[in-house]
Amino acid sequence: MKTPTQWEQRIPRNLLLICSTAVALSICCGTAVAGDDHNRDGDHQRSTAEDFLSLQVKPIAIGHHGVGPNTGENPALPIENTVDSVQQAYRLGARVVEVDVQLTADGKLAVFHDDFLSDFTCIHSLTLEQLQQRLPYVPELHQVLDMARHFNKKAGDDLGGILIVELKAFSPHCDPGDEFEQALVFAAVREVRKAKMADQVIFDSFSPALLYLAAQVAPEIPRELDINGLQLLTAEQIAAITGLPVTIIDKKISLGLAWAEIGPVYRLPGYASVQQFLGAGIATRVRIVGGEMNFFGPAEQQQPGSGAAVVAAAHSLGFKVFADPAGTEAEWNFFASIGVDAVYSNIPMGVRLQPVIPHLDTSFARPKGTTASKRELASPLWGWRELSAIVVSEDALWFAGISGHEVYRVNLRVGTAADGYPPLRAIFEGNQLWMAHGS
Repeated sequence: MKTPTQWEQRIPRNLLLICSTAVALSICCGTAVAGDDHNRDGDHQRSTAEDFLSLQVKPIAIGHHGVGPNTGENPALPIENTVDSVQQAYRLGARVVEVDVQLTADGKLAVFHDDFLSDFTCIHSLTLEQLQQRLPYVPELHQVLDMARHFNKKAGDDLGGILIVELKAFSPHCDPGDEFEQALVFAAVREVRKAKMADQVIFDSFSPALLYLAAQVAPEIPRELDINGLQLLTAEQIAAITGLPVTIIDKKISLGLAWAEIGPVYRLPGYASVQQFLGAGIATRVRIVGGEMNFFGPAEQQQPGSGAAVVAAAHSLGFKVFADPAGTEAEWNFFASIGVDAVYSNIPMGVRLQPVIPHLDTSFARPKGTTASKRELASPLWGWRELSAIVVSEDALWFAGISGHEVYRVNLRVGTAADGYPPLRAIFEGNQLWMAHGS
């Protein structure tokens, strides 16, 4: 939502300084990988979100709301965001599935797309039981997490059972005081950790404020920041397209961005440029940036090659790039042509169109009798206090200050794609880290 000059004047310079510093660090010091949840499952090595993000083939299909959007208009498909839809997507071959979550009055998480019903009743004004009395098919997040964990275990050493949880930005109608974001994030983190699925989940949102909170509470869970094409338009353009008034607001957690409310429906930041959007991704330490068709499509129409250029720029900063949605083969092929890494799509179409996914590398499988985990690797600038020293050489990283004698298996990249470094395999033992180049 690129709006008049007064919007841009409200963007503090320190955000730009933070972003430029982060770009320099990502080029010089490497891109961090996330994870902190102890993932004990006997001697069985389960696939993780990190394995998904380390794939070299693309684009990978992500089951959109399960097998695809459907609020009941297509009786041949399960309703979106239900356990049945998620289960069917995994059964049909989707390795990754995405769902949306909403906060209820009793602090639980309902898997549902909007934060209000068709009669404008806000989800957070209802307990989960009251919501399910009206819509019996709406599940709790823990039910979907249980289903994902089942398919994750079933996949063995292959990729499977990865779940993307979209933290939906609250509407002005249901959160006029901008008060519920922290409760939503805390509830999502609590459920993911309770299910012992932090290694298998990615948090996704159009709201950098929600992702900022998630980074503070659960830095081990990877995050994705999305953009809608409206967020690059002026207030007048948005009003003309949507027929809704646009009101500039003072957001409680603004991150130095200009925020606006679009009627009673949306509360989102505007970006003065694609560069500012990528800067917001750096500032909130996301691993992935995502764009909708109304972002990539118009860019390509106005200037052929510009969509691919945005993807390349994001890749050069160490981001993965996802696109949304692909309901037809033509839409999938468009996203594939600009080089995105994954596509939110209907299933089984996306499974049929994605490349063959290789078996995961198990050459560094965890030894029997040891515990295993993943930890975020980053410099002290990012506040990772367990590390007392980091030394970077041409092909190795050495860490001191990690307590215990656990053995860890992680994948990470030193430098960025622009530097030409291939992924590195890593083994932790005690307080040392051994690394070797891998493909």
